[in-house]
Amino acid sequence: MRKVHDGGRDKRMCGIAVCLKSKGVADHNKFEKMVDIIAHRGPDDRGTFYEGSLALGHRRLSIIDLSSDGHQPFIYQDNYVTVFNGEIYNYIELRKQLEKKGYRFRTKTDTEVLVAAYDCFGEKCVEYFNGMWSFVIYDRRKQILFCSRDRFGVKPFYYTRQEGMFLAASEIKQFFEMLEKNPKANTDTLLQFIIRGNLDYSEQTMFRDIFQLPGGHNLIYDMERKKYEIRRYFDIRKVPEKEQTYQEACKEFYRKFHESVKLRLRADVPTGYCLSGGLDSSAIVCMADKIVRANQSAVEQHTISSCFEDKRYDEQEYIDEVIKATGVYSHKTFPQETNLFEDLDSLLWHMDEPFASTSMYAQWNVFRAAKECGMKVMLDGQGSDEQLAGYTHFYIVMVADRIRRGQFKKLWNEWKIYKRNRASTETYISSYEILLPALGALLVPDRMKYHFQMLFYHLFPNKQPFSKKQLRQVLKNEIIYPIRRPRLYIAEFLRNSMSSLMHYEDRNSMAHSIESRVPFLDCNLTQAVYAMPFDYKLRGGVTKAVLRDGLRSVLPDKIRKRYSKLGFVTPEDQWINNNFEKYRAELQDAVDTLSGILEPDTIMKWFDANEGQVRRSNFTPWRIICAGHWVKLFHVELT
Repeated sequence: MRKVHDGGRDKRMCGIAVCLKSKGVADHNKFEKMVDIIAHRGPDDRGTFYEGSLALGHRRLSIIDLSSDGHQPFIYQDNYVTVFNGEIYNYIELRKQLEKKGYRFRTKTDTEVLVAAYDCFGEKCVEYFNGMWSFVIYDRRKQILFCSRDRFGVKPFYYTRQEGMFLAASEIKQFFEMLEKNPKANTDTLLQFIIRGNLDYSEQTMFRDIFQLPGGHNLIYDMERKKYEIRRYFDIRKVPEKEQTYQEACKEFYRKFHESVKLRLRADVPTGYCLSGGLDSSAIVCMADKIVRANQSAVEQHTISSCFEDKRYDEQEYIDEVIKATGVYSHKTFPQETNLFEDLDSLLWHMDEPFASTSMYAQWNVFRAAKECGMKVMLDGQGSDEQLAGYTHFYIVMVADRIRRGQFKKLWNEWKIYKRNRASTETYISSYEILLPALGALLVPDRMKYHFQMLFYHLFPNKQPFSKKQLRQVLKNEIIYPIRRPRLYIAEFLRNSMSSLMHYEDRNSMAHSIESRVPFLDCNLTQAVYAMPFDYKLRGGVTKAVLRDGLRSVLPDKIRKRYSKLGFVTPEDQWINNNFEKYRAELQDAVDTLSGILEPDTIMKWFDANEGQVRRSNFTPWRIICAGHWVKLFHVELT
């Protein structure tokens, strides 16, 4: 028997829930709680669908077509039932393409276009989508669940098989509404996080037996055989390098970026921008303003920025330059250390897993302020640094590449530019941290790097307060990036880093019922950028060259010619150093909680030895504190 439950207009972004029982039917009361525990993701509507052993649930944040036509679970032609989280930005163009094939539509939603595309193209439908998504289509005829996650994992998709159920969800906490037993820690991934700061680097999560579907993959669950298969549909490494001049590349970057921002301005609700003052977020605000003005739109534009009184961590000088150039409304929030621990458990509850630094708290405050300003959609600049060689460690790749090619004169000139543009503002990064890894990449085979890292920790034991056994365990699973191959380095770094950044982006925005959109991860833009030679990205010692020159007519010169990089930071080192006893107490509590996997005395002696001297790049104390809070909050068993 089929049951469809329609929800009311609950006044509390989209989220999905799936339960498939091996035997019998799902507990309806528990499943309804599994859906409603993520009400923050979808305050505008809710719905559930039950058929035999299958239960599907959805929470809706209305962005496009605010009518009840967008209600989910969405039933199409009585053959498919869909729950969908995200946006298909090119749904208008795709709809026209499907109409030419004879399809007719009864709503104006992208959900109907999505499932019609599946009916037309089968599994290959995802290749036609430009957007962000995680969805499940119950195909009645084939008796399968077709599940998919967007190319870069902007939208989350978790799954598990426990206690006779296959469960899928937008957030991990949903599973605990269905499962009887307390969650257990995946100690391998937890140690990777605590020791090395790695998060979301694989399908595994910090909870044992709970997994995430990687970006660019589909999961097909055969309901009769009770087995599933995961298939990759997107791999940016397969995009070949394109022969083009630098000027051609700059023009193409402008076109693709313009198209991406224009698509992400499609919404029937108030839309704003996260503005840090850096190159990427400034590019989005300036391009969006150009598009809005060209359309002669009367829509109000708003930016939200995280700022600090301490000028070493503040970018108001550049934020104000963008506001001056565009005239958009500016709102600033000032995260305070005094409020950090008051908000921590709430932030952690939304994150589901511990986070690596307090910069996530700054982002939390930005989205909280956006909600207070009435925003329901925000555009953000994530994904540019990873593609366009924006981070300092890309200079390691540059140095290695120049040495490998014997281009020593060119290297010397570029190194002088790096020292002038970046090194003076990044005093916490020494030149040795650039040069030694570059030389190591050329001289040391990848299989030997583990031994060299262990030698380093043996020679400098006070650098890390962890046992050699733990270090060996973690370093054996360390990701070795192909420094000698620049294009592949970008592909691998993009894949691994975006997983965690999108985790943070999704949870911080959804916690405040806001849809975050990331123009730099547009599928057409990313493939065009990846096809460009590495030298067009880090060119003449200058990062993100093709963006700077491609957007010459869009960005103010003060932003475009800014070479220092602050990153999205908080004064975390100062917060700890100026409140040492407070953080010592937090750390002591955390190591006691984590005593099953850490050595409390060793860690506390190490922390005491660094009293008042915690470096800006040292996030270890925070990771331990955060992990301790996480274990308590979710009642995680460590054994």
